[in-house]
Amino acid sequence: TWGSTVPLEPHLLMMSATPIPRTLAMTYFADLDVSTIDELPPGRSPIVTKVFTESKRHDVVDKIRSAVADGAQVYWVCPLVEESEAVDLRNATETHAELSAALPGVSVGLLHGRMSPTDKAAVMAQFSGGAMSVLVA
Repeated sequence: TWGSTVPLEPHLLMMSATPIPRTLAMTYFADLDVSTIDELPPGRSPIVTKVFTESKRHDVVDKIRSAVADGAQVYWVCPLVEESEAVDLRNATETHAELSAALPGVSVGLLHGRMSPTDKAAVMAQFSGGAMSVLVA
């Protein structure tokens, strides 16, 4: 309890999807334990991740159209939020516009770290609630 003579030890939960050097160093030097989640929660369907070349982009959009028609949801990941002069990679803003145009009648959302917490929460609520079929991040 607060004010007692026994020192309190704080509990800290850190999460990382990738073992970046900083995370590994903190685990090693900060006396942190590592927990690995290596299975899906009960009842969760397996997630399928695929990588396609740029020349197959139209095929991917066709597959998305078909999957959404069957009631599935799609999560499209881009390496950038907006166009960059430093690297020539697809960005979320343009991809969102392209998919919105290519998939009329399909709710396509955009989510990125530059959005306000309120806007991010609203987009996630729409996607997790099923009101949005495609989420570009």
